[in-house]
Amino acid sequence: MTVNRPTGRQKAPGNTAPPTSRRSARQQRLASREANRALAKASTHGSSGGSRMLLIGSTVAIVAIMAIIAGVWFLTRSPAFSEAPIAPGILTPSSIPSNSRTLGQANAPVTIDLYGDFRCSACFNFTAGQEPQIVQNYVSTGKAKLVWHDLLTIDSLQPGVTESRDAANAALCAADQGKFWTLHDWLYANQSADESPGAFTQDRLLAIGKDAGLDTAKYDPCVQQGSHLSEIQTEQTSQPAGITGTPAIFVNGKQIQGPVDPNSGQPTVPDYATIAAAIDGVLNPSASPAASGSVSPSVGASPTTAPSTAPSAAPTPSASPAASPS
Repeated sequence: MTVNRPTGRQKAPGNTAPPTSRRSARQQRLASREANRALAKASTHGSSGGSRMLLIGSTVAIVAIMAIIAGVWFLTRSPAFSEAPIAPGILTPSSIPSNSRTLGQANAPVTIDLYGDFRCSACFNFTAGQEPQIVQNYVSTGKAKLVWHDLLTIDSLQPGVTESRDAANAALCAADQGKFWTLHDWLYANQSADESPGAFTQDRLLAIGKDAGLDTAKYDPCVQQGSHLSEIQTEQTSQPAGITGTPAIFVNGKQIQGPVDPNSGQPTVPDYATIAAAIDGVLNPSASPAASGSVSPSVGASPTTAPSTAPSAAPTPSASPAASPS
């Protein structure tokens, strides 16, 4: 079932409430399931051991439920980010050739342009859901190449915060070492689930780069000096028209979107099937009709980007997430 949510971070001044992360909902469902199991277990003990056992079982169940609730609160609240960086669970295959921010064969017949923000929770959903399937079925097979573009959406909703920009700079510092997609994976694994600041402070970005295996003698000064900030800022002024949020996906210059959300009036992020149909339509124009989605002006030349160094993980299907407003 497709869940329709407004596309990413919309271009809506004054809208400062970030969307709830799908990770939070998943954690709540798991907590509820464990709570039900604890209650069922307590009831079983009670029926077989009399009232005393029922009391003990009920007490254990209550304690277990309280612990689960506390665990969910800890996992879904805005983290302090004082702990060590988290290693990514989904990794871009190191076997796929890459060049700076482009992943895949340079002569691939299809170009997929992805506009994203490392702080965007909808972009995380896309990275964990649709992107691994696209990479496995089209990029790794040489049918398409994936090109990353920085579109800073979360900073624009939080005056004075520059962590989207700083994370983008860190990723380009990794690209200087041919490891853009490696840091891409690490940044998404360590973003704030509710898009709150703190995940990508300078110290945090340095720690993430170190754990990701980058050459810190080169990476650290690049991050500290903001070596790519002017490049990133210039990129914000040269994006195709029609983008209302992140992630935004283009296939050979045509923007692909999901159904319009009836509440927001904005198109949702396309699911994998919609994107795959668009790619197949380019690869086999006589056999596959063009995928549904709005058509936007064609995208310019693909920006540069770096290779990744991790083994692939099995792709996980994902419902259409909300895009982050730009």
